[in-house]
Amino acid sequence: MSASAITSAGEDLNLRRWRTTLTVAAWVLIVQSGATFVTGLIGLLLAPLAAPRTMFGQLGTVLDRSQIAMIQTLVGQTLFLNRIQTVGSLVLLAGSIGLLLRRKWGWYVVVLVHVAATVAVFVWVMPMFDSLFRALDPHNASTMAWLLTVLSALAPAVVVAFLLLRPVVSQFEKQGPRIRGV
Repeated sequence: MSASAITSAGEDLNLRRWRTTLTVAAWVLIVQSGATFVTGLIGLLLAPLAAPRTMFGQLGTVLDRSQIAMIQTLVGQTLFLNRIQTVGSLVLLAGSIGLLLRRKWGWYVVVLVHVAATVAVFVWVMPMFDSLFRALDPHNASTMAWLLTVLSALAPAVVVAFLLLRPVVSQFEKQGPRIRGV
């Protein structure tokens, strides 16, 4: 057995591992985005049943107006984020299926959705964290909101970093190595 045959066999094994890893990641994204889409739909359907405006009127005996206003703001932000997340989950589901099928458009969709999710955490979620922590602990609210925002943004950033790795990108290139039987 020549040295080039050993290297070739080792490269094939390495490519198989990367292909398997990408397949598992695509299935995890399909399950996660599908579950998030279903729960988002449930949230959209059940939100009107909760009748938030009636609920806030009943809180007047327990909370003062500033606390009720803060809760109203948080509920409004949560409903808005739920709508965005439901649509984003549907787009991610389609992209994840494309990723599983090794379509380049699927790769682009998954990367773009995760970049958008990372940005959205800082634009929309951080103010929610800040409002919540200001009510609970006004002295440390900004620090806690910042730390929780960074932790929330790490997951989509890690997915993007994984998808930008050379062995993953090579699976979507026409001239890239193809493995028979996998």
